[in-house]
Amino acid sequence: PVDPGPEDWPQLDGQRLLVRDHLAGLRRQGRSKATVSRHLASVRAFFRFLQLTGQIAVLPENLAAGRGGRQRRLPRDLNEETVCQLLELPDRRTARGRRDRALLEMIYGLGLRLAEVVDLDLPDLDWPGERVQVLGKGNKERILPLIGCAREALAAYLRGRLEPTVWLSLQDGVLAADQRGKPVFEGRPGRRIARRTVQDRVKHYAGLLAGLSGVSPHTLRHSFASHLLAGGAGIRIVQELLGHQNLGTTQVYTHLSRGRLREIFRQAHPRAKSGDK
Repeated sequence: PVDPGPEDWPQLDGQRLLVRDHLAGLRRQGRSKATVSRHLASVRAFFRFLQLTGQIAVLPENLAAGRGGRQRRLPRDLNEETVCQLLELPDRRTARGRRDRALLEMIYGLGLRLAEVVDLDLPDLDWPGERVQVLGKGNKERILPLIGCAREALAAYLRGRLEPTVWLSLQDGVLAADQRGKPVFEGRPGRRIARRTVQDRVKHYAGLLAGLSGVSPHTLRHSFASHLLAGGAGIRIVQELLGHQNLGTTQVYTHLSRGRLREIFRQAHPRAKSGDK
């Protein structure tokens, strides 16, 4: 079949109707706002191509406007009790259990992305300074505190995995040059742990909690952020810890601490309590 030429394409008025009918049909089918937006973006890109190649003179008005709003899915988080139960599940009597415990503690305790925890190298750990250097999105570096349960779990894992001289050098902050590029977390001996392995281990332990499903490393990162906000941390601090470039990305977590916000309001605001009549 021969593709229709420009003379066979509908005029602008017809184009507007066709696009409007198509988007309305998607909504009637119950498609999400994100799906409708993707369809609209594809149609807009096609008409811009037609304009650039001289097939049409102007864009239809409803396609020349800027993009519409995008539906944002609220992140899922686990409550503190559930996270604590999850972190206790790895068997610390085994090497794999100690590794898995350290993985879970680092992801939740520092709010790390999956790629960030997998890509950690031994020189990234400043053990005497109680901090770790993380390379995030866009090769943006940030320094995070390595303290508390995350530090203890990581020590238990590395103490059993590293040679004694390497472990002592790490503690003293004088790692030898041949340790550069050596991963913190290993899958097979001498090989960096795979992202899929980390995902599977998180899924495995979540499944042990009464069949808890849909839990991923990112769920623990979400929980890290929401628990900090609920505990009173400022949103700018959480933004810095998460490595978000834009504050708006962090603000999606603020809905998770509304209960605490209401409680603080009740306690602090003079008009929050109804007066006696």
